[in-house]
Amino acid sequence: MTSGDEKSLVDQALDTFVFAPIGFLLEAREMIPKLADRGRGQVALARLAGKVAQNKHAASTTAPTPEPAPEPVEVISLPIDDYDDLSAPQLLPMLDTLQSDDLSALLAHEQSHRGRATVVNRIRQLQG
Repeated sequence: MTSGDEKSLVDQALDTFVFAPIGFLLEAREMIPKLADRGRGQVALARLAGKVAQNKHAASTTAPTPEPAPEPVEVISLPIDDYDDLSAPQLLPMLDTLQSDDLSALLAHEQSHRGRATVVNRIRQLQG
């Protein structure tokens, strides 16, 4: 180490442990109220963000009120073979080809049997 480096370390130590605390004490009267106001603002913002997140979480976990099922429709045969054996992903593309009466029959059947939300929602979309 050279003497310039040692002086630099000594100067750094003096700045950190002597001059900065003295400067803080002289400026504290003006700085502390500003810092406190800034801190209060940050806490208020954090509380607001927490409330928004809590409300959003509560809204997403609240079960929607189910719509009352329509009057039962007597269905002798469904317009899609083996309907009850098919999964929702298998059914969705088949729904696009059906007429309004067939969609109504499937909607009533789906609601009274398995009640799969994806199927019910797609039928309602197609019924417009």
